[in-house]
Amino acid sequence: MARMTRFFRMMSGAARLGLAWGCLCVIAIRVVGEEPKGAAPGGEKPAADTVVVERGPFELALTAKGGFEPVEFTVVECRPQSWTQPLEILRVVSHGARVNAGDPLVEFDTEKLDRAISDLKIELAAGEKPLEVARRELPIAEAMHPLEMADAERESRIAAENLARFLAVEKSLAEEATRFDLRAAEERLKYAREELRQLEQMYKDKDLTEETEEMILQRTRFDVTQAEFSLKRIAETVEERLLLGLPRQEIEVRRAAETAALNLAKLRATLPLQLEQKKLAFLKQEHERAQSLRRLTELEHDRNAATVRAPRAGMAYYGRLSEGAWSTASVVAKAVVGRAVPPGEIEFTVLDPDRLHFRAKVEEKDLHLLAVGLAGRVEPTGFPDTDVPVTLRPFVPVPREGSFDAMFAVAAKEGGPKLLPGMTGAVRCVVVKRPEALTLPSIAVFRDDDGSRHVFRCDADGKPEKQIVKIGGTVGGRTEIVEGVGVGDRVRTSKP
Repeated sequence: MARMTRFFRMMSGAARLGLAWGCLCVIAIRVVGEEPKGAAPGGEKPAADTVVVERGPFELALTAKGGFEPVEFTVVECRPQSWTQPLEILRVVSHGARVNAGDPLVEFDTEKLDRAISDLKIELAAGEKPLEVARRELPIAEAMHPLEMADAERESRIAAENLARFLAVEKSLAEEATRFDLRAAEERLKYAREELRQLEQMYKDKDLTEETEEMILQRTRFDVTQAEFSLKRIAETVEERLLLGLPRQEIEVRRAAETAALNLAKLRATLPLQLEQKKLAFLKQEHERAQSLRRLTELEHDRNAATVRAPRAGMAYYGRLSEGAWSTASVVAKAVVGRAVPPGEIEFTVLDPDRLHFRAKVEEKDLHLLAVGLAGRVEPTGFPDTDVPVTLRPFVPVPREGSFDAMFAVAAKEGGPKLLPGMTGAVRCVVVKRPEALTLPSIAVFRDDDGSRHVFRCDADGKPEKQIVKIGGTVGGRTEIVEGVGVGDRVRTSKP
C-alpha cells in the first residue's frame, strides 16, 4: 500500500487521476474468501455481501469543457434606420485584425442610397404646393359650410312654395287663361265674319264698287281667314296646354320641390362628412410629408453610417458572441468585397484580446461542487501541455439546456501561449483531496427519509447493526466516511 502511494505521488495530470481511481477500485473491493485485517477468527469467511472500511487517497474534482471569451468587448453593427436593400461592400477589415478607435470596419457603396435620397427630395418638393393649397382651402371650406347649407335650405323652401302656389293658384289660372284664349279667338273670328258680312251687304246695294271699297273688302276677308287660322291654332294650343303642358309643368314643379328637398337632406347628411373628409385628407397629406421628412432624415443617417467604424481600439472579430457561441461563420460568408448584402447582416465585435475569462458548461450533477473562488486550471485544446490558472467568479445557477454556465477568471502566464477569444479548453478544479481518507463503496451507504446517512456494521458475530455516519464526497463509486466507522469495520452492501 505504501509503495502504491509513493508511485501515485510521482505521477501527475490525467495519468495520476486515472491511476488513483484504478487503485481505489482495486484496494476498496475485497474478494470474497480473502482475509483482510479484522477478519473473523479461525479463518471464517466473511459474509458475501459485506465490505471493509479502508483508508487511502481520495480526490474529488470538477471537470468541464468550455471556451475563452473577452472580458471587455463592444458589438458593432450597421443597423440602417430606413434602408433595407443590399449594398455592395467596397472595403472590409479582415477577421482578427488590430484596429484603432475610428478605423473603418466595413464600407458600403452608397450609389443606390444617394439616388433614393435625391428622389425623395424631389418628391417632397413636388408635394409641398398641393399641401399648401389644401392648407388654405380647408378654412374656406369650413366657412362655406354654413353658406351652402343656407342656400340648400332656401332652394328647398322656394321649390316647396312654388309647388304650393302652382297647385293652389297658377294651375287653375293657367287653365282658365288657356280657355279664355280659345274664347277670345272665337270672338275675334265672329267679329271678323260679321264685319265682312256687313261690308258685303253694304257694297252689294251699289252698282259700282270703287277700288277703295274693294281693297277694304279684301282686307276684311283676309282678317276673317286669319281669325279662322288663329282660332284653329289656339284651339290646338289650348288642347296641348290642357292635356300635356300643364300636367307636365305640374310634374316638373313637383320634381323640383322633391329634388330640392332631397338635395337639402343630402347636404345635411354628407356636407359635414365632406368637410371632415377634407380635414382628414389634409392631415393625411401632412402625415405623409412628415413620414417622408423622417425617412429622408433616416436615409441621410444611413448614408453617413454606410462606413462602420471601430468604437474602440482592439481586435476586430466577425460576428458576435452569444451564450458562449460566436456567429463568425455567418458573417465570413457575407463580408466579401464586391458582394451585395443587406447592411444589417454585417456585424463585428471589437474586443480586448489581453483580458479573457473562461466559460465552462457544467452538468447539473456537478453543480454542488461549485463555490465562488474555486481555483482550477484550464488546459487549452490547442496547447495541451499548458495549464492556465483560473478562479470561479460569482454566478447565478440558471439552467440552460441541461447545463450551467460557470465563468472563471483567467490569470495568463507570462511567456505562455497567446490565448484568444473563441479558443476552447477543459477546466479541472480539485474540490477535495485527502491522502488518507476513510472510504466505502457507495452501495454500502444508505439514506434515511430525513436525509441522514447510515451503514449496517457487522459485529464480531456477523450480526449487522445500523450505524449513523457522516459522509464527505462521492466519486468513482466510492464515498468518503468522515465519522461513524473506523478502518477495518465490516459493513453490509445491502439492507438486512
